[in-house]
Parts: sequence; C-alpha cells; structure tokens
Amino acid sequence: MNSSMNPFPGNYGKDLVVTSPGEYPPIAVERPYLPYARMLMKDLASAQSEMTAVYQYLYQQWRLAAQHPELAAALRKISKVEMHHIDILGQLILLLGGDPRCQAVPGNRRSAWNGNFLNYSPAIPAILQNNIHSEQHARNAYLSQANMVQDIKLAVVLRKMAADEDVHVGIFQRFLTQYQQ
Repeated sequence: MNSSMNPFPGNYGKDLVVTSPGEYPPIAVERPYLPYARMLMKDLASAQSEMTAVYQYLYQQWRLAAQHPELAAALRKISKVEMHHIDILGQLILLLGGDPRCQAVPGNRRSAWNGNFLNYSPAIPAILQNNIHSEQHARNAYLSQANMVQDIKLAVVLRKMAADEDVHVGIFQRFLTQYQQ
C-alpha cells in the first residue's frame, strides 16, 4: 500500500500492545453442552458483544482518523483483537453444539445484531468512557462465565479473552486521561 492510501501515516499505534501476555489457549471444550453455547451467543452478537465492539471501534476509527490518528490506530488494532474474539466464540459455540449465528437470544426471543446497538457520539471523552464501560462489561462477563462453567478448557479460553479486555480498558483509560488534560 502506498503512503497516500495509508490512513495512519507514520508509526501510529505500531508499538501498542493490545493483547494480554501469553499465547491463546487451544480452542477446545470438554464436551458439547448447548446451555454454554447459548450463553456465548450473547458474547458473540448482542448489544454488548464482540460484534458490537468490532463495528463500534471501526466506526470510531473511521470518524477519528483524520484528526486523531493515534487514537484511530489504537481503535483499529483493538478491533482486530475483538474480531479474533468473534472467531474464538464462533468456534466454541460450534464445539458446544450450537449455531454461531449473528443473533442473540434474549429471553428466548431471537434478535439479530444491528447497528442500533452502537453509540454514535462524536465527543472523544464520551467515546472513551463508553468504550471503557463496554470493555469492563466484557471482562466481567467472561470472568463470571469462566467461574460458572464446569468445563476447564472453556474456562481457560474465557479467562484469556477477559485478560485482553483488561488491556483494552487500560489503553482507553490512558487515552481518556490524555484527552481530558
């Protein structure tokens, strides 16, 4: 790609670490168990899900790239981690016997993911506060699920994803501090 096409000239975000230390554990479960698959569907494609995070961060990155390239680069890198989480969740749901559709099942009612789940605020402090809240929610959900499930292989994967979300919280908090000064 030539430099005129690169939305992030220079080294914006190049050295930013957006995942927790260590390798991802194998994507595996001890046995198929549909209730766990249903539980993970909310993580995959509900209003507070990885699908929402990916599109939220891509949208923010598109909007902020021209005036805030460093933040935009961080958002782009974080969105790639969230895409990896979507892939992991899809594989886990299949292994657990579910169907990883882009739907959540709130109250036994199927609900397709949609763009109304996003926060379209243009204000950087509001964007960062919303992102921090979303990442904390994801972290807490993964840890709660990891502590609840009786599947050690699944729990290890959920804890790794929670650790990634912790890293994202720290990044967004640093940007929020910077933009509030």
